[in-house]
Amino acid sequence: RIRAERMDGSSGGGGGRGECKIVHFQRHGQGYHNLLGEVWRDNGFVIDIDAADPAKNPLRREEIVDAPLTLRGRTESAARRAHAALLRPQLVVVSPLHRAIQTARLSFADHKGEAEGCDGDVPWLAHEGCREELGWLVCNKRLPLSQTVAEFPDIDFSRIVSGEEDMLWDPLAREPSVAMSERIYEFLVSFLRYRPEREIAVVSHSAVLFNMANAVMDCNGDDYLTTWWKTSEIKSMRIWFEDKDEVGDNEEKKVEE
Repeated sequence: RIRAERMDGSSGGGGGRGECKIVHFQRHGQGYHNLLGEVWRDNGFVIDIDAADPAKNPLRREEIVDAPLTLRGRTESAARRAHAALLRPQLVVVSPLHRAIQTARLSFADHKGEAEGCDGDVPWLAHEGCREELGWLVCNKRLPLSQTVAEFPDIDFSRIVSGEEDMLWDPLAREPSVAMSERIYEFLVSFLRYRPEREIAVVSHSAVLFNMANAVMDCNGDDYLTTWWKTSEIKSMRIWFEDKDEVGDNEEKKVEE
């Protein structure tokens, strides 16, 4: 089981007995797909998310492949820099989609090697496990890997397994919620848990973060952690990875209390 508790300690969760990490999760700033959706709704149109026709579902338009940040998205991401500068991540993990990388570079700029006061030892890497819902919506399709690597040469893309043309993105179907939950679980348990760093920043996407907090983690009913992330919002939490025997011990402790 994965247990999560907000960093300010007000969730009343009581922590856990397994291995603990501090993780600062951030949603990317406003992307052009977000703006397109807002304009669409402001003009009285309803987005049919399951429609293949871009006239009914603008998120299927080829022009918004791997949608980057808007001006507002860049501004709000930069505005998070003062808060992020107070954090101490030993590793920054980003989704391989451009809007997440752009957000991380603006918000966590003080944790880049060239930043004043940075010790230069903070690795930055991209991981498929924290990218947005796979398939169907063109805004979530990654640009060719060589193009992304050329644009962000300071990011380690060695863990990207989807190939040059993003073979993980299915043009015919959206990733089922259960499959997304399994992908997030693997990211947390098989990757994040065994990283040597105790404090980590992860810059990701709204659907992934919402799924993570509501279907993958036990957040002890904390509405702050389980509600939808605002664009560029950072939520810091302690995460415990509990094995089966530790889960049993914790449940017994609750009964005794």
